Amino acid sequence: MPLDIFPYQEVGAAYIAQRQRAGLFDEMGIGKTAQAIRALDLRRLKRGIIVCPAVLRENWRGEFAKFSHLDRRICKGVTIHDFVAWSTGRYDVLITSYEMATKWAEKIGKLGEVLEFMIIDEAHYLKNPETSRTKALLGPMADGTGLVMWCEQAWWLTGTAIPNDPIDIYPFLRFAGVMPLSLEQFRKRYFSSRPKAFGSVQTPIKDMVTELQTLIRNHSIRRIKAEIGVELPPIFLTSALVDGDSIELRELLAMHPGLEKAVVRAVDAGGLSFLDAQHVATLRRLVGEAKAVPYAHMLLEELDAGLDKRVVMGLHRKALMDVRDILTRRGYHAVLVNGDTPEAERIAAVKAFQEDPRCKVFIGNIKAAGVGLTLTAACTLDMMESDWTPAGNAQAIMRVHRLGQTRNVTGRFITLARSIDETVNRVVAEKTAVIANIEGSAMNAAPAA
Repeated sequence: MPLDIFPYQEVGAAYIAQRQRAGLFDEMGIGKTAQAIRALDLRRLKRGIIVCPAVLRENWRGEFAKFSHLDRRICKGVTIHDFVAWSTGRYDVLITSYEMATKWAEKIGKLGEVLEFMIIDEAHYLKNPETSRTKALLGPMADGTGLVMWCEQAWWLTGTAIPNDPIDIYPFLRFAGVMPLSLEQFRKRYFSSRPKAFGSVQTPIKDMVTELQTLIRNHSIRRIKAEIGVELPPIFLTSALVDGDSIELRELLAMHPGLEKAVVRAVDAGGLSFLDAQHVATLRRLVGEAKAVPYAHMLLEELDAGLDKRVVMGLHRKALMDVRDILTRRGYHAVLVNGDTPEAERIAAVKAFQEDPRCKVFIGNIKAAGVGLTLTAACTLDMMESDWTPAGNAQAIMRVHRLGQTRNVTGRFITLARSIDETVNRVVAEKTAVIANIEGSAMNAAPAA
């Protein structure tokens, strides 16, 4: 028998079920997947497509098995063979990744079939209307002429509708069909820009805030845990310093005078395009590698002292593997999930961490393990390397702060002493605390001085 959902989830499901285009923006951990499946049941919709990060495909299939009251033939779209099987009617629902949906969008259009539904999960992946995936799914500048035009119902799911900048809401409003303005016209109507060194900060025009909020609220629903009576323990953000050394890091900084200050200004201003530069990426990798070993030894001391389970999040393969290898050599069972981890191994890693008392540490890449997973066996998560954006860090921390968590949660930013890492992490931690508080996560920031 399918599981029942909570009354507040019935409300969310009914809301989106009544709308052709709608957003479900509930805070992370409230259960958006279950609500979306319930909405499909309410409308008795069977034929459609679900687009989500690759790591969540299996999760969606499992959620259908748990919550759906209708018999749907589910296909996990990984290869072209899966697509063909679905497109020829052997399956009702195609659950696929953003990458594959982007590749297959044109093929789906050529089928000439009007699908009953499309669900876009972790929809903040479409925040930039100029990326190929946004164009494929929503059309040029999110004008509704992409894959979405072939779907009678289309719902937008994310717990971080505005990941880093207020203007990130633009693609959703275009998706909902209520924003006829171009991106530049939208910017001029609702925001004033304060130029900074590597970008600009969008500040809502005071007299236009109510109009913008009304547009968003008329086409989306958002609840935070406190509103619906879900009481989770508070989250505290802190920072821990580690000492490390890297000749390569010093050499890179010598080759690029002023690089450290430039990066800090870019993070503060939100000018993230600058941060994609190759020398900045190299700097970030070297910082991660420089602190991986001292951090691993600090974690070993804590484990030796009887520390309970710990989640570790980072970005770079070598840094994460260094931590895993050091723990393993000392006899600790640690699981590692990165972008190349096969789906079956990812599921097994989460299961081991959640259920096996011998599995002490879960090590994950922020992009591969920072969304969709439940890691409540731990109450502390270490951001060995943090995301540039507050939303990315909040998403990662919510892997621990979810339904089922009974202990106070600590998100700890691991910082390389006497380096750019100190300043960048302070800025990012403060921003993470702000966005988490706005979204109702009751975080308290206490970054290191």
